[in-house]
Amino acid sequence: MTMLYVYGVVDSPSLGDSPLTGHDAASVFAVPCGDCAAAASNLSRRTVVPGPGSVWLHEQVLEALMRRHAVLPLRFGTLVPDADMLRNRLAAMLPALGDDLRRLRGRVEFALRVTGVDAGCLRAGDAAETNDAARTLSPGTRYLRAQAERRRHRIAFEDAARGTERALRRHLDPAAESAAWGLATAQSTTLVASYLVPREDASAFAAAVADVRAHHPALEISCTGPWAPYSFVTVRPPEA
Repeated sequence: MTMLYVYGVVDSPSLGDSPLTGHDAASVFAVPCGDCAAAASNLSRRTVVPGPGSVWLHEQVLEALMRRHAVLPLRFGTLVPDADMLRNRLAAMLPALGDDLRRLRGRVEFALRVTGVDAGCLRAGDAAETNDAARTLSPGTRYLRAQAERRRHRIAFEDAARGTERALRRHLDPAAESAAWGLATAQSTTLVASYLVPREDASAFAAAVADVRAHHPALEISCTGPWAPYSFVTVRPPEA
């Protein structure tokens, strides 16, 4: 069964004259809807297995599209059964898609990961009480005390993470248009951030990240990009 693999939505009914190649070496073509179009290719299977090669190919198609258009990227593995269903999904949200395309035109995303945030806040979080007094407590009391200790250290870490975020944002926010910060997962000790940056300011943002590293040597700060602005799309067709 043939499926459509969809890479993103562009601000034109066509993709231009330069050919693009997607998964399974299939041509990437436009599925037009109003003043925009979805960039898609035919796929003779029901899934694309995620791996370095296939994920990088998805990004390469988006990067090529971004050189010609404003692009709303879709997540890796987005599939729809046929062009009619895809058009129907696009038609239902054309005004919002147009707003996003205008806002994100010429913008790229950088992704940051920050580790080493006051690790001392958590060093005793899982430690068992070992003094003689603790050994005389019942198992239930020891458990409750350990839970309370973990909560106390988690709160201390979250306070440290908020302080770290504020300190880094003082350097980074002036070099970008928008930012979103958070923890990688609910219980993670890794801060993550997405930054929306005009493409022509990408070098200035990279310099701001280097400045942050110099001012905060105790932190490990990774920065990847520029990517298509995944984190700043406010509306997208339903993704499989």
